[in-house]
Amino acid sequence: MKKLLTALVGLTALLSPSNSEAQCTTTNATSCVCEDGTNSCYLLPDITASWKGISNNGFIEYPQTGAGTNYTNQGPDDGRLRVTGSTPNIGHGSFTVRGQDANGKRAFICGQDTIYNVNGTGSFTCPNGEQNPKQLVIQRVYHKDGNQMTYTDYWTGSMTYHPSHGHNHVDDWAVMTLRIQTADPNPLNWPIVGEGAKIGFCLMDYGQCGTPGSTYDGHCRDNNTVYLGGNTMYNVDFPNWNLGGGNYNCSVIEQGISSGWTDVYGKHLDGMWINIPPNTCNGDYYIVLEVDKNNNFMEENDDNNWTAVPVTLTQQLPSGTTQTPLIWSDGSNKICGSNGVTLTATGGTSFLWSNGETTQSITVTQPGSYTCTVTNYCGTATSEPFVVQEVTVNTPTAQGSTICVEGSATLTATGTGTLRWYDDQGTFLAMGDTYTTPVINTTTTYYVQNTDNYWDTIYAEPHTNGIGGGGYIATDHYNNFDALTDLTIRSVKVYAQNAGNITIEVVDAALNSVGSVTTAVPAGESRVNLDIFVPFGYNYRLYGKNLSTGLYRNNNSATYPYTIDGIFKLTGSDAGESYYYYCYDVEVVTENGSCPSEMVPAEVVVEPCTGLGEDIPFKNSLNVYPNPNNGEFTVSFTANETGDINLELVNLIGAQVYSKTMNDVSGSMTQMISTKGLSSGVYLMNVTYKGKIYTQKLIIE
Repeated sequence: MKKLLTALVGLTALLSPSNSEAQCTTTNATSCVCEDGTNSCYLLPDITASWKGISNNGFIEYPQTGAGTNYTNQGPDDGRLRVTGSTPNIGHGSFTVRGQDANGKRAFICGQDTIYNVNGTGSFTCPNGEQNPKQLVIQRVYHKDGNQMTYTDYWTGSMTYHPSHGHNHVDDWAVMTLRIQTADPNPLNWPIVGEGAKIGFCLMDYGQCGTPGSTYDGHCRDNNTVYLGGNTMYNVDFPNWNLGGGNYNCSVIEQGISSGWTDVYGKHLDGMWINIPPNTCNGDYYIVLEVDKNNNFMEENDDNNWTAVPVTLTQQLPSGTTQTPLIWSDGSNKICGSNGVTLTATGGTSFLWSNGETTQSITVTQPGSYTCTVTNYCGTATSEPFVVQEVTVNTPTAQGSTICVEGSATLTATGTGTLRWYDDQGTFLAMGDTYTTPVINTTTTYYVQNTDNYWDTIYAEPHTNGIGGGGYIATDHYNNFDALTDLTIRSVKVYAQNAGNITIEVVDAALNSVGSVTTAVPAGESRVNLDIFVPFGYNYRLYGKNLSTGLYRNNNSATYPYTIDGIFKLTGSDAGESYYYYCYDVEVVTENGSCPSEMVPAEVVVEPCTGLGEDIPFKNSLNVYPNPNNGEFTVSFTANETGDINLELVNLIGAQVYSKTMNDVSGSMTQMISTKGLSSGVYLMNVTYKGKIYTQKLIIE
C-alpha cells in the first residue's frame, strides 16, 4: 500500500550522516534519488515476484504416491509441487522489517488484544495462556530530506517463529497457487487447483540483482508479471542500489531486502510446495506466486507483486480420467438472513452450478442442495450435492408502555436468545429482557431484536491417513491442539490394524482429563463418537491410549499446524512436528455464529394526566407484564408513601374476575397473579392507590 499509514510508533527526526564514501545509506541521503525526482520523499521499496526464479529449474513435481521423503524431516513428497520463490526489491528504498521498536520492545497478538512493550528477547505467553503467539512487525520507511535521512516506523503485519527453520517468518508474505488458464487475461482470476503449504518467509538479502551472467541474472526485471517479459535490471540500473546495506538476514530484530537485491527461498526448503489435490489430471497449468497479497506493507507499486509461470503436470492421473469434483464452503453451510455462504468447486476451465452460475466460487443466499459440473483435464463430471441450511431465528415479543406527561418507562420483551434494545436511529441501548427508558415527554418508539446463536460442524485436516508414510502401533501417544473458542469434539476417524478396544481422551494443559471414551473398533477405518466439550484454551492433548490393537499413525509427513481459522488448531505431537497420531478428520462442533431477527417496535405512549391529584411517579412505575400472557402475569409498582393498594381485574363489561388488597404498602413491590381458566380476551387491571384508580389494559391469550 503506497499511502502512509497512521499507526506510527516513532519518528527519528535526524540521522547523522556517515563518514564513509557512500552517499546513499540509511544514515546519509546526500545522493539518494527520489522516485518523483524531487529532493524530499519517502524512499519506498517495490517488491516483485520473479518468473525466472521459478522457471529456471525452480520447480519439481511428484506423484500422489511413492514419491518418497526427498528432504530430511519434511515428510514424503506425495502430491507435492515444490517451488522456488524469488522476491526482488526493484524500488528506490530498502524493505526493512523489524521485530522490535526503536526502544527495543516487541508487541504480540493475543486473541482480540495486542500486548505492547514486551521485552525484546525471550519467550512470551499471552495473558490468556496462548504460547508463541504471532508477533507484530514494524516496517521502517526511510525519508530523504535533502542530504538528511530520517525514518518512520509503522506497526503492520506479523511474524511467527518456525521451529524447523529456527527463525521468524513474516506471515502472509508469499502465496503459491496452482491454477488453470482461462480466457481471462489476468492470472490472478484463474481458477485455483491447488494451494501452497507455506506463506511465511524470513526476509534477507540473499543475492544481488548482479551483472550479466551472475547468479541471479534475470531475476530482477522492470516487469515480472509477463512470463518471459520485462527488461532485466542489474545493480547499475538502481539509482539507490544497496540502500539498506545488503546485510539483512533472519534476525529477530531486523530483516529485509535492500534495493537491488532479491530474497530466494529454494524448492528444497521445508514448506516450499503446492499441494496437488488427488483428483488432479495431467495437463498444462500455471504456478502463480503473489507477494504481500494483503498489502500489509508500503511500496512504490502494489500492482506488480505477482508472476505466473506455465507448468505441465505429467505424474498425476492420466488426462481424461473422470473424477468427481468437490464442493466446499468458506466455513459454514448455514445461511442467516440475507447473509450468504460462499461455495467453491474443484478447479477447472468451466463450471456450471445447479443454480445456473458459471464461476468457480458462488455465493448463495437460499437454502437448498447445490451441485457443480466441472470441466478440466479429467473431463466433465458433476459433484455430489452440497446442502446449505437456513438458520431459523425467532422474532421477539415486545410490550410497550404508557406514562403520564413525562417520565421513564420500563419496556419488556421475551425471546429465545439474546435481546438487544435500540432507539429509532438504530443506536444500541441495552441488553436484556427489560429496558428502562430515559425521561421522555413525547410518545417514543424503541426497538428490540432477538439474536439466536447457531451451531456448525467442521472437519479438521488431515482428513485421512494418506498424508504420507506410517504404520500401526499400540502405544499411548497424543496430538497437541488449541481450542480457539468453546467447542465440542464430536468424533474422530481412526484406522485399526485389527478389531479391538481403544480409549480416546482429551487432557488439558494442567494434565487434567477433560473427557474420554473407551470403545470397541473394527479392523480398518471407522469413526469413534466422543462428544467431549472443550472450553477455550491452549495446549490440550488428544490421546489415543490403552490400545488392544494397533492404530495407524503417520511418521515424518505431518505439516502442522492444521487449522480451522478461529476455532481449532492442531499444533504438533508428543513425538515431534512430523508425526501425526491416530485421530484423523476431527469433527468439531462449535457455536459458529449468531443470527439476528427483525427489529420489533415497543412504543412508549405519553398521555395527558386524566385527573387531578394523581401520583405521577406511582403511575409511571406501574407495569403489567408479560402482556399478552396466558393468564399468569406480574404487576409491579413503587409506592413512595405508605398506603393500602387494591388490585382488581375486570372484563370489558365491568365484571370483576380477580381482586386483592395489599395493606400498608411502601417501596417497590412485585405481585404475581394467576388467573388461569379465564377466557381469552381483553381485560382491565385497576390499581387503586391513595384514592385514585390507575388502569392498564391486559390481553389474555
